[in-house]
This record gives sequence, structure tokens and C-alpha cells, in this order.
Amino acid sequence: MPSKTSTTSSTEEGPATPGQPEDIIPMVLTSATQQQFGCVADEDVTGENPYKLLQKDDILEDMRTKAAVSDFSPVKQMILDYPESELLLVYDRDFTYGQMFYLALTPEAKERILNPPEAEPEEEMEIEIQTPEPKEWISLGSEKEIDEESVKETREKFIYKFSRARREFGSPLSLSDRNVADVKDGNVECLSYQDRRFNIKLLQRDCAVQAIPILQSSSAQTLWKFMRNNCTQYTPGVLKKDEQEKSPPLSLSDFCNAVTNRVLHVLQQEEIMNVFKDDWMALGTDTDDMDWSGKVSDVLMLNQAFSDPNYCPGKEIICMHWHPTIPSVMAVAMREKKKQQLIKSTGPLIVFYSFSDPTHAKILLECPDNILAFEFCPSDPNIIVGGCVNGQVVLWEISAHVARLHPVQHGHHKHHSVKTDTLGFEDKKDNKAPLVRYSAMSGVENSHKAPITDVHWLPQSFEVTAQGVPVENKSNLSVQLITCSPDSTLMFWDIRMPRQVRQTIPEKKQNDSESQMANYSDNNPFKHLERMWKPFITVALVNMERNGDYAPIKFNLYPFTNRPNTTNTIVAESGGDGGDGGGGGGGSALGTSDYSQLQVPSAKGLTPLEDINTKIYIGTQDGEIVYTDWKMERNDLDQLLSPKPLHFFKIHPCLVNTIERSPFFKDIVLTGTSLFGSCNIAIWKEGVLDGPLFLFPSSEGLCTSACWSLTRPAIFFLGKGDGKIEVWNILEKTGEAVHVQEHMTSGKITSIKPWTISSKQHFLTLADDLGIVRVFQIPPVFHMAYRNERANVGKCIHQQQERLNDLIKRREVWESQKPPPPPSEEQKKVEPEKVGTPTTEEQDVMKEYNDFLVLEENILKSMGLTP
Repeated sequence: MPSKTSTTSSTEEGPATPGQPEDIIPMVLTSATQQQFGCVADEDVTGENPYKLLQKDDILEDMRTKAAVSDFSPVKQMILDYPESELLLVYDRDFTYGQMFYLALTPEAKERILNPPEAEPEEEMEIEIQTPEPKEWISLGSEKEIDEESVKETREKFIYKFSRARREFGSPLSLSDRNVADVKDGNVECLSYQDRRFNIKLLQRDCAVQAIPILQSSSAQTLWKFMRNNCTQYTPGVLKKDEQEKSPPLSLSDFCNAVTNRVLHVLQQEEIMNVFKDDWMALGTDTDDMDWSGKVSDVLMLNQAFSDPNYCPGKEIICMHWHPTIPSVMAVAMREKKKQQLIKSTGPLIVFYSFSDPTHAKILLECPDNILAFEFCPSDPNIIVGGCVNGQVVLWEISAHVARLHPVQHGHHKHHSVKTDTLGFEDKKDNKAPLVRYSAMSGVENSHKAPITDVHWLPQSFEVTAQGVPVENKSNLSVQLITCSPDSTLMFWDIRMPRQVRQTIPEKKQNDSESQMANYSDNNPFKHLERMWKPFITVALVNMERNGDYAPIKFNLYPFTNRPNTTNTIVAESGGDGGDGGGGGGGSALGTSDYSQLQVPSAKGLTPLEDINTKIYIGTQDGEIVYTDWKMERNDLDQLLSPKPLHFFKIHPCLVNTIERSPFFKDIVLTGTSLFGSCNIAIWKEGVLDGPLFLFPSSEGLCTSACWSLTRPAIFFLGKGDGKIEVWNILEKTGEAVHVQEHMTSGKITSIKPWTISSKQHFLTLADDLGIVRVFQIPPVFHMAYRNERANVGKCIHQQQERLNDLIKRREVWESQKPPPPPSEEQKKVEPEKVGTPTTEEQDVMKEYNDFLVLEENILKSMGLTP
């Protein structure tokens, strides 16, 4: 068995192991020391013979030779004080005291270990076993269920008697073959048939279901390899004399000078063009005239992978977003795995990566708890909002560190000069990612009561009042956001200072408070939100069918068009300059530091916007798709109430993890779920309340994420729990994916995002539960649109809508033609008999009866018997 070695020579005395005697000390011996003193583990000393006597002089000589590097240097004084010439070293295979060996420091300890005292026999103790006393039977109704499930005889048994004549006993038999058709009724066949006299309906059935774990068997074979002594000898290759004369040796400098121009030329060609590209296959790639199907590869190629070994191990990625203004930067939210036990944990983080250094984080955002969703501010990407598992909303401001995210320009970088004397051991403390603390966080009492699962900013083109009415946004900045949680609520938040807070500042201290706030705004422009941040609208989602509320998981707003704002663009690009680059004067020219000066305006002076669509799609925890409005309604008592949902659909079998709007059609919505069921993916059209336009069948594996293509209207991507990516095309196939690529990652895909840098660079980003982000290059067959593809998708959607309308009309006709069900016995007893339209026979009888009454009246009058 190979010996166990350690890379460290020895350790200082630390805290003693519980139960460790004071006269022994654990030791760490390297393999060289073990061979020197003849105590190699599992060879010289074993579990059956673990003792080894070491000469004190040999140990002292080893300490003189190796000095502080010696394995015995930590116990040098104890060895010098030892009175005898031999010390006892014991091999501890079970690591009883924490190390592989331990050394006896006193002769008494050596004697006690070599000759352990005999254990005294333990006295046998009589154990009295008490039999539990039976308790009185308490009936809880189980005997009734057992009695109902038991089989009982409900009728008398039938008695059949079969007899045979006595004379036929023992008579000889004569058997022969005959044809069935020779004799009439020679073959009687009893066929099953349906007896119309009986019509048995199954009203109730008791079924039992037992959930059992899936049986899995696996085996492993461990190879046993013995240690062997091997040696390898190398001989230098020497040129012969004639070869040396033909090729005289060149110095290293001459060689570098000779090949430098060629190397630089090759590197320049590699940057200008792809030398490995097949030009023949790339001929005729005009999207207006050619069809890419079957002409080029449809494989997604790995372009880059992001993973920081300091923060990623043991964590999974929940959410990710690309930076809105810096194309090569992305941010991911990571949390620790539930079943992962780590010795060193960094806690939940939001990590920023850059293409310039994919293995090292650029910025770390400190999170008070696990973040399930976050998003950049549309008007200022230096502001980030996130939702925690505990229901709190967190806000970060990273303008002081945004310079680390920009690509390094070597011509202006202060560390561009190369120092040859450092030999690669230069200090890298400056490159460590800074940990940015959050600027504001909502209070627990004013937050969601369940984890925040989705968050979205409202656009800068409008803002919302406390009644949910969209009004004009004079600041032209995104200052409001919406969050959702399974606690059945949607909450609206505002990052500006509330009006009542400004009113509480005394007039005599107004100047002092303004100066203090101006000084603090350089560091934290959202100080006014700390411990006071609360939602100004809370929309409750009341269930339309049963008691209770909906539990939202994802929601999607209508894609509003922002008005152009060049000032905010300048602020975003110069975010790390301390706010000086925020633009000139004017109400909308606010830098990051000016957010502390913003105040919630009065709704009376704002113009309502009637053309804003306030309806949203919501995916719930139970698989419903809810279509509702966020505008508050007033009841008869003039109280503001949450609006009732306009419509809901139960399509998905479990929680909805994806709600994405098409980048080409604003009214087309893609939804997906994460469990097996009758349907995993559905496509809806806003305004069509009869159901989804497309229902895609469930495929193998869990669907964890979905997204639309940014360049092709007919294509969307699906991420699976087994690491696969599926590409679907609604114009080609609706029953199966047009392309399936396996082994994209070894873990479960948790999020996918498309990303476009230029017209020739299109990427698909994958995040998994192993803490790794992979960027794949989308092949041209999936990112170059066909001719008139958008128009064809519009026609397909229109046809599906007409098909759905026709199906609804047919169902109405079928319902009207269906005969009414017969009334039950209870309805017959409760409902009175209704007088129907009389038949022809009844009308004749009534006519005869009326004629008889008229004749009777005439006879009585003629006889004078009537008044």
C-alpha cells in the first residue's frame, strides 16, 4: 500500500485533541524522515506492530543537520529533556490524536504504551426487563374503514348438484375424429356480447398510490497498484561533426531577430481574419437569396467560460444579466447549494465578469441574503436592484468602481511598462475585486413575506402614482420598480425621497441638513431610503375561482419605448468619475450623485398618460397564467382596492419559470414551466383571452429556462436540466425541436440569455448550478433570418388566432346541440313540475271538454236552472 505523505514538515503545538494524554505529542513525518528512521507507514510499522524505538542521538543529529526544517524541531526541548537513550514512536493508523504518528515524551508513557495494564473484569449487572403494560384501546375510526374495505358475502351461496346414471358407470368409451361441419350444432361457440339490459356506471373507485424511490445499481472497481522502483535515463542528442559544420549554431538573440517579423505577420493575420474558415462553404451567404438550412454547421461552439475559483466552487447561479452599456461585461447572482458543506464560504454574491479576464471577478456586490432576481437601471446602469430570499429589496450603486469594468487601454495604462526584475512575482493586491456594500435595503416589516422571485424597472418615459395611474416623468429617469413574490402581491417601489421626509426637516436647520446630505451623497446617494424604504402600491392577486390568492413567480411588462436621453448615456459611460461627468444643468441632466436630491412630486401637477398599457402577464407557482391590470379600483366607499384579474389560464402543470416577450412582436409572450407535464412551453398573444396560440409538447428532461432569438422571429431556445439546449422554429416544426445539442454543461442549466455584439457576433449565454457561465457562438443558420421571415411569422400567428376563434365557435355549437342531462332524483323532488307546450292529442281533448261545457251551460239555461 502506498505510504501517506504530507507536504509540510511539522506543525506547532496547537490545541490538544480531546482525550489526548499530556505525555505524548502527535507528529507529522515526511516520507524522507520515515525512510531515514526506518518507520515507513504500512511497511516498517503497521497496525499490528505500530511501535518503533528511535535513538535519541539520531534525532539530535537530524535536528543539527536540518535545523528548523527537521520534523522534530517543534519538540526539540522535550527530546533534550528526555532521560533515556531511546524514544518510543507509535504509528497511529486511525489518527486517534489527529496525526499519523505520536511520540512518547516520558519513560512512564513509553512503559504504559508498551505494557498496557490489564483491564479488570467488569461485574455483571443484572438488568431487569420490564414488560410494557397494555393500554386501553381508543377508537379513532380506523376499524370502520377496515370494515368497509373487507369483503363480505351479501347473498346466499348457490348450490349445484351434478349426477349421472348408474348404468353409465364403467361403460367403455369409443373416441373418434369427426368434422365440425358434419353435424348441426357440432361446435358451440360462446362469444361475449354487451347486454343492454344492464348499464353499470362506476361512481367511485378507491385507488392506492405508493411513491417509491427509483432503484439504481452501480458498481466501482478500485485498482490495487503496488509501489515499484523505476528509473529513466536520458542521453543528450548531439550533432555529428559534419552536421555541425553544415549548420553553425545561432545565438538566441539572432534566432529571435530572424523569426520576429514572421511571427508578427502571422499574429496580424489571425486578428484580421479567421484562417481556419472554409471560404468555399461561406460562398453565397446573402440572407436575401439563400437558405441556410443544411448548408453550414448548426453546432453552438464554445467561445468563453467565466468562473472565479475563489468564489464559484460550491455555488450555483440563479440569475444573470449583461451590462447594458459595456458589451463585454456581465453580472451573475450566486448562492450556496443547499446540500453543499464548505469549509470556507464567501456568502451570497453578485459577481461581475469581463471578457478581458474571465477567471477573475471584477466587482463583488455584497448581498444580505441569497438573491433570486436583479436588474440594471435602464437610465443609469451603475444602479442595480435585487430581490432577496427573505423578501427585502436591495439597492447597489457602483459608480465608484465602474472604471474596473472598462477594457484596459494599453496606450494609457499606468502599468504598461514591463518590469523585468519582478520575474512574474509582482504584487497583485490591486487586481483583487472590491466588495461593494449595498446602498439601501427595505425594512423587513415593509417587505414581502416570501422570497422575491422577479424584479423589473419601470421605463424612464413615465412614472406611476399611488393609484397606479401612469403620468409623465419630468426627470426622464427610471426611479420606480416592481417586485413579485409568492406571498400573492406585486409591490411598486420608488427610489426618490418621499415628500413627507423633506417636510419633517426644520426650516432653521435646512441649510445644515442640505450641506450634510450633499457631502454624504458622494458616497451613498440613497441614504434617505435606509430603514424607510417601503412600497407605495401593493397589488393583491385574488384568485378568481377558489378561496385564496395567486402566488406569482414571474411577470412581464409591456415593452415601452423610452424617449431619447443623451444625458443619461453620458452619465452611464462616465460613471466612475465621481459624478462630474453627469452633464450640464437642466432638470433631466442628473448624475448618479443627484439621486439624493430627487423628490416624489405631487400627482396633481403631472399629466396622466392614457396610451400606456398597464396590463401584465403573471406566471404563478401552480402553473396558472394570470392576465391582470395594476391600476387600483375604488369601491362604493371610495376606498382603493386591488383590481381583480381579467383572465387566467391553467395550462402548465407546475410553477412558471419563464415569461418572455418577443423582440419582434410586442404582443407575443413565451411561457415555460420546469416540470414534466402535458405542456412545457406555450405562446400567447396579448388581447386573445381564449387561450394560447401554440402548445408545444413536453420533451425529455426538465425545461429550466427559455428565451427568444434576438435576430430570428421564428426561433426560441430552451435550456434543460440535463445540460441540453433545444432550438425550436415555429415555422418549421411545432411538435419537436429542429436542433438538440447535448452536453452543453455537466450540470443543470439555470438561466440562458442571448447576446449580440455586432451583426456577425451572436452569442448564447448559459449559466449552470456549478457556478460556471459559458458563452456559445450561435451558428449562422440560427441567427441569420430568411427572406420575409418576420412577415411569415406574422401570418402564422394570424392563422393560429383564426384557428383558435374557429375552435371556440365550434365548441359553442357543440354545447348548444348537446342534449341536457336528465334530472337527478333530488332535482325532481325539489323542482316543481313545469307546464310544457301541449301536444296535438291534448289540444283535441281540451277542445272536446270546452264544447261539452258550452253544451251543458246551454241546456241549463233552457231549463231555467242558471241565473
